[in-house]
Amino acid sequence: MSLATQLAGVLREEIRAGTWGRWLPGEWPLCEQFKVSRMTLRSVLAELEREGLLRAGQGRRREILAVPGGGGLAPVERKVVLLSPVPLPEVARAALFWIDALRGHLGETGYRLEVHPSHAVYGAKPARALEGVTASLRPAGWVLYLSTEPMQRWFAERRLPCLIAGSRYPGNTLPALDTNYRALCRHAVGLCAARGRLRLALVMAQPEAAGDCESERGLHDAASRVSGARAVVVRHDGSVAGLCALLDRLLQRPAPPDAYLVARPVHALTLVSHLHRRGVRVPEDAAVISRDDEPFLAHLVPTLARYAVDQAQFARRASRMLLELLRGGLRHGRVHYLMPRFLAGASLG
Repeated sequence: MSLATQLAGVLREEIRAGTWGRWLPGEWPLCEQFKVSRMTLRSVLAELEREGLLRAGQGRRREILAVPGGGGLAPVERKVVLLSPVPLPEVARAALFWIDALRGHLGETGYRLEVHPSHAVYGAKPARALEGVTASLRPAGWVLYLSTEPMQRWFAERRLPCLIAGSRYPGNTLPALDTNYRALCRHAVGLCAARGRLRLALVMAQPEAAGDCESERGLHDAASRVSGARAVVVRHDGSVAGLCALLDRLLQRPAPPDAYLVARPVHALTLVSHLHRRGVRVPEDAAVISRDDEPFLAHLVPTLARYAVDQAQFARRASRMLLELLRGGLRHGRVHYLMPRFLAGASLG
């Protein structure tokens, strides 16, 4: 037998015996242990990857997929796991719709969707929690909902089949399905400018999300093209008291904003009611637009101008991208943007 054939047989036995646990040692330690060249080792590792015993991982490390003590492979279920920072009953109502529709689309193709809530994987250092989740669940693919930058980077480094449902952070290569926040904010600036509203404030909560970065770029890009327009981005701590305090500071300026674009529906509700408490009339003194939509906004008086994503369209597109990803046909780096529909409201004037 050739040296490569002998080495492949030895590695198969060691892998199935559970010698190295989940991760194969690096290439140089293996070359030293088995006294082979790096070229020979790489050809053997490529063969074992084709057999499904190994999967390329971070850097030169490879993930072991064999069942210790057995002859088969670790089972990968025909399921897709959606990671969420909160349990399903606490997910925003709009997201609940597309998640339910996505479950139906995947079910038609033989996959089931499982929502896995985990606060730990959304922390500042989620590596250990993500290692545990991915090792225990072993789905065919992943959906990242409200994902953080460390989460996205971790999945990208390990080349796991994964779709970001939402905004992707700069420098990442995972495929993503997102609302076109940059175009949305450009459109909002144009609407305000057409009504003579040139002092615009984009109100967002901390910490900054990837979609917020795109919103800020769209705001400044559009404002720079409108003569006399002045745009400012202001951030609050997410609490009612914090947002009210921020608005009070804005209202104390010599020329307070005459148009507000608010990033979250609940914060738009707080903003409108606080402006009313301070004697600022909507829309006579200030226009208000909500960047995102929730059903309760339709019951606000005056009705709130807002942007709404077609959740059924979002679910269909996510399903197609996931199936393409699971079949190995979706390239990394691809982002598909959906342009939301503008719902005119009396708060714009």
